[in-house]
Amino acid sequence: MTPFVGRHSALARMLAARPAGSDPRRAGLVLVSGEAGIGKTALLGRFAVECDQVLWGACWDDARAPAWWPWTQALRALPPDPRLAAIVGGPAPDADDGARARVFQAVSDGLERIAPAVVVLDDLQWADETSVSLLKFLARQPRTGSLLLVAAYRPNELGPGVLTGLVESAESITLGGLDAAETGELVRALAGDEAAQQWAPAVHTRSAGHPFFARELCRLMESGGGAGDVPVAVREVIGRRLARLSAACRELLDAAAVAGPVLQPDVLTDVCAQSIDAIDVALVAGVLTGSADGPIRFAHDLFRETIYAALPARHRTELHERIGSALLRRSGRGAPVVPAEVARHFAAAAPVRGAGPAVIWAHAAAEADAGRYAFAEAADHLRRARTAVADAGAHVSDPDLVRLLTVEAGLRLRAGDAATARARLDEAWRPAGADPELLALVALGLDSAGARFAMPRTELITALETARHALDGLGTPAEAQVTAALARQLQHSVPADRPRAAPYAERAVAIARTLDDPVTLASCLLARHDILWTPGTGAERVVIATEIIGAARAAGDPERQAQGFLLTANAYLESGSAAFRAAFDEFAFLTERLRQPRHDYLLRTRQAALALLDGALETGERLIEEAAALGEEVGDSDTGNVRMSQRLEVVRARGNPDELRRTAAEAVRWWVGAPAHAHAVAAGFLARAGDPTAARREVETVRALPDWRADRSYLWSIFAGELTAAAIALEDRELCQLLLADLEPLADTCAVNGALVCFMGAHAHRVGLLRAALGDSAGAVESLRGALAVHERLGARLWADETRRALATLTPGAEATICRSGEMWQVSYRGRAAYLRDCKGLHDLSTLLARPGADVAALDLASGGGPVVLDRVADEPVLDATALRAYRRRLADVEGAERERLRDEVRRATRPGGAARPLSPGNAERARKAVSARIRDAIRRIEAVHPELGRHLDRTVRTGHLCCYAG
Repeated sequence: MTPFVGRHSALARMLAARPAGSDPRRAGLVLVSGEAGIGKTALLGRFAVECDQVLWGACWDDARAPAWWPWTQALRALPPDPRLAAIVGGPAPDADDGARARVFQAVSDGLERIAPAVVVLDDLQWADETSVSLLKFLARQPRTGSLLLVAAYRPNELGPGVLTGLVESAESITLGGLDAAETGELVRALAGDEAAQQWAPAVHTRSAGHPFFARELCRLMESGGGAGDVPVAVREVIGRRLARLSAACRELLDAAAVAGPVLQPDVLTDVCAQSIDAIDVALVAGVLTGSADGPIRFAHDLFRETIYAALPARHRTELHERIGSALLRRSGRGAPVVPAEVARHFAAAAPVRGAGPAVIWAHAAAEADAGRYAFAEAADHLRRARTAVADAGAHVSDPDLVRLLTVEAGLRLRAGDAATARARLDEAWRPAGADPELLALVALGLDSAGARFAMPRTELITALETARHALDGLGTPAEAQVTAALARQLQHSVPADRPRAAPYAERAVAIARTLDDPVTLASCLLARHDILWTPGTGAERVVIATEIIGAARAAGDPERQAQGFLLTANAYLESGSAAFRAAFDEFAFLTERLRQPRHDYLLRTRQAALALLDGALETGERLIEEAAALGEEVGDSDTGNVRMSQRLEVVRARGNPDELRRTAAEAVRWWVGAPAHAHAVAAGFLARAGDPTAARREVETVRALPDWRADRSYLWSIFAGELTAAAIALEDRELCQLLLADLEPLADTCAVNGALVCFMGAHAHRVGLLRAALGDSAGAVESLRGALAVHERLGARLWADETRRALATLTPGAEATICRSGEMWQVSYRGRAAYLRDCKGLHDLSTLLARPGADVAALDLASGGGPVVLDRVADEPVLDATALRAYRRRLADVEGAERERLRDEVRRATRPGGAARPLSPGNAERARKAVSARIRDAIRRIEAVHPELGRHLDRTVRTGHLCCYAG
């Protein structure tokens, strides 16, 4: 046994981090780093001896290793839990959209049950992405039982970003070489005092205190080698040690090195027919380590690397084939076999076994890892099979090649690697030939990869048309899905392509109605929805989106189901209904559970849209940039378009002239495929920037386009809104009349950019402005009041402020108004206006003045008028409706102590009938005092700059539990 030398300080730091009793904080984390052979594993082993309960797992330096490998080893010690089958082996439950989250939670729950506990993960530099994600999840989870996570890694082999979010909160221990005294102690412990006196200085000089090198040098010297015989490379040292073993032992170690880091004795004896005694010889020699009670592995992975590298290529290939076959026989005996292991061996054995087994097992391994949400690892199985077969000169049939490429592309998309996915699909087109089903696979894959909005999609449309022609008349799900995809791509292409879309959508739905296939039906209904997607069709689209949700639920397709809820939320928002928030909550809940990078991006963009709608410009701007970074990372084709669309609202609301001009120019450059849209946006922004000449030029460009009045895509509302701003600023009565005629039928609806990409105000607001510009003041006031009601109902604070300012302009002196003006507040009364800096009371007064004569609860003002913190009574917490729904959904996904804790929270926060409890009387009183004080403070500030309005408000504003502006 190697002595423990020179690591006592590191050991003390690790022992100080051990869990002791109940600790309600997050899990402790220790990170041990150092180069290969520096003593990390020895330190971990000594630390484990000092602990009561240690779960140990080690990673594998092969990219083809099974996903979850270190956790598979560590968690086998946990009590049986069917939710852990995806990690520890055995039949896993059916995967659904929440399965990965439940697996993570199951691990956390299992560790809670055995707390206090220590989990050790060795060689983290070789961990798969999914294993690292689980480590990060556990490190961030609040806990009631104590847990210490310990991970060791080689820093120069660690991939970028692996430790992101971990290092900051960890106890980090870096191991270097031993000093001269410690090296002498090591030599003394290994070889005695006399050897230490003779060898220690030379060993330290030659090894630089590297424990593995020093140990190997000592053992080599003990065997009779002199200082001049010490090899300069550690592989040579290991080679000399291996040469002393028997031929039978070396044969078994050859097979073990090919098989992997952990030995399976039944497989090895099946492969090389050597006695189990050969393993005992290797254990005695120190090449292997372990016991009958636990796994047997190489004492250091450098042993396995050296043996594997020294094998002749032909012999190595034959061993892979023999081990793969032995694993199949092992499975036939009922013993567990990991598909990824079998796939790895048959891929390497392609030169002797051909393509068949490599392809079959690559698909099996990919399916297994995809079922455990390890999408990148699943795709790699298929890539390795293709590469191995090609390198071996073996033949893969065209159908097999197309399926390898298209399945890999789908997995790459789910892993967030859109660029590689598209490359694989392009590669699959040629071998698809004229086969209808193969063409459908490739074409639908290309459709999933997507394209940028309002840009010609000639190649993608051509591919879909080619596939549809080959499928025409078959009446199959493939024909329906390809036809639906073609309809959607035509609809979202340039205006000239859109008229061709509707017949294809109807054809697709007609085929789908004849099939008992909810997946196909949902895809075809989506095409019909998108064809219908024009202003004023929200109610019809809600019906279609609801059917999409039902079909997706029946198909077990959470991704399409989430899409249906997003479309529902969008349609409700266009209709001015506050029900959009409930539909959005369902979309967000499903999207979060998908746990895929591209869906994380999608959710972040829509969270940005809601922040902008709520008036939180800074938060919205931050989320826009975070979403854009995620979109670029996953290669989403529409990332730039979405960012640009959301930036429009930020820039418009901010009103900075230079920024407006820059954005106008950027819009023209960006939307080259939709020139009417681009130049209309530029016209509106230039008009707001105070540049009428440039705005007029952009308006004339729009009017010169032949289809500027005909195109009615889902972006038409933005086009009309910005053209309205320009027409009013330019006093262009003819254009104002045209736009008013277009917008009046839509006055009860709202402008929404894309699928809830950005809310851009009620159409009634623009109708009111156009009526005012055309001299209809009474009609303008009526429309603007209607718009204000919509904006307040939706919680669109900035738009409500803008509508109030427009009303104040039309009715000067008729009423007191308080509204935002950039970063300031404008207060107006009887023809005189003044400006104040922001304060909490102005938010409250603005709300009261917008509802003259109405009672508004102080609690409502406290929650919406500023960041007032209310203390909650400990035995009566309050949940809002969204939080309460989230708690109840969560109850369905958890078990054990976590379920009971959540159940208690819901009971304490609700009445016996299930309704949320109100805030306690104590909080209501605190809200009354806080709101009353800040309203009176705001009135004093107003009186200082506008005495008449200040006196008016002092007489007419009542404060208390209910506040009111009497007008």
